[in-house]
Amino acid sequence: MKCLLSEGKDIIHFHQSYVNIIPILIAKLAGFKTIILHAHSSSIDDNRKIVRFLKTGLHKVGRILLPYSVDTYIGCSTKASEWMFPRICIDSDSYYLLHNAIDLDLYDRNINLGLEVRQKFNIPKDALIVGHIGRFTPVKNHPFIIDIFKEVLKQNPNSYLFLLGDGVERHKIESLVKSAAISDKVIFMGGYVNNTVDVMQAIDIMILPSLFEGLPLIAIESQALGIPILVSDTITQEVMLTDLCVSLPIDNSKKWAQEILFRFKKNKFIDCRNEIKALGYDSRDAIKKIEKIYKEKK
Repeated sequence: MKCLLSEGKDIIHFHQSYVNIIPILIAKLAGFKTIILHAHSSSIDDNRKIVRFLKTGLHKVGRILLPYSVDTYIGCSTKASEWMFPRICIDSDSYYLLHNAIDLDLYDRNINLGLEVRQKFNIPKDALIVGHIGRFTPVKNHPFIIDIFKEVLKQNPNSYLFLLGDGVERHKIESLVKSAAISDKVIFMGGYVNNTVDVMQAIDIMILPSLFEGLPLIAIESQALGIPILVSDTITQEVMLTDLCVSLPIDNSKKWAQEILFRFKKNKFIDCRNEIKALGYDSRDAIKKIEKIYKEKK
């Protein structure tokens, strides 16, 4: 950090999911005058009891120290901000709400790309494809995703599930799929798909039944592509930019399956990108806001 300062880098911008005060204090000791903390989550994603206990303790201590160690506070959503920052920080002139944004030009609906993906996996044109994008960790609630999909299959056997991502719980979910005898219907794509938008072109309905989130980018991306997305009611309502996004409780897999099938039957492409842009989720506008913050801090 001292090397960065010697190179004329006078602003340091931390992106964190909980208040890890250690690197912030190091930056303070190194001599940074402008320290920005950016909140990206609304809880701790770790089921290991000891690790979770330690991170929770660090988070609580960190929140107390933030007003004295950080001078600029940015949240990707109201929920993430309230989790990360004490009220004194949020009420200050140094707090900014900056929603996660995307390059809307990249999200052109392309039926032909979707058909190519289906052909690659030998999936019929008229099949229902349910999709989920996210790492295999407890917060993403993959066991519930499998429960939802099993309910979907009961009513529509011509259905498939795309799981994009990797992580510590992948083997556990693969075993769950195998024991349910639905391995031929569930496609694990791994975490290194370099054409995520192309794969999304083949998906009819996205689901995101996470236990918590800051502001999930996939919810914005799905709506930009005109794909209906169902999200858990534990996720900030700020993701509900259009009628394509529906919020549901995560205690009833049958209800999720019913909503998936209902949305599939009435599936009709709607280009919502202008609507999304107007709400401030275009990355070009977000970049300008970040640049403005940096200039104000110089």
